[in-house]
Amino acid sequence: MKKKALNKTFLKNIDEIAHLNSLSKKLIRLNNQYKDFDKFINDFEAFLSDKIEIPSLNLSTQDKIFEGIIHRLDALSDYKNITIKIYLESQKNPKYFLTINKYINKFFKSFLNNQIDITKASFIYIYAFNIWIEDNDSMDKTMAAIGNSFDTINKFQNIFKND
Repeated sequence: MKKKALNKTFLKNIDEIAHLNSLSKKLIRLNNQYKDFDKFINDFEAFLSDKIEIPSLNLSTQDKIFEGIIHRLDALSDYKNITIKIYLESQKNPKYFLTINKYINKFFKSFLNNQIDITKASFIYIYAFNIWIEDNDSMDKTMAAIGNSFDTINKFQNIFKND
């Protein structure tokens, strides 16, 4: 059997069965290099990297972070079941979490200039991601959560500026 590369059709088929406990067995059957689920995560993230739109560099930092998070979550929406499965597996295996984090960090570095902004974006992304899991396709709750995160961060920054 020919090994299948990750493509939209393959991932859509996997997304339909991602909620099953037997996902890892099915992945191995489709491509034996996925015995290591981390390899699948790497391939999945690499596939997504080509699909996620980078925010315009002309935007403010806050707008870049907002748009970047929305663009990433929008790309993940096409494969929400896979994404949730990876998230759940990463809670059991820190190796998977580190793999995901590497790609998220690389994404934010592609349009943010300093480590403080990248860290801020990462924290907001983690919070927004947890809202997105339960949100619908409109992502209204997710966008509101991101906006509220900026409000909270800005309040803290103002407190520290005034001291």
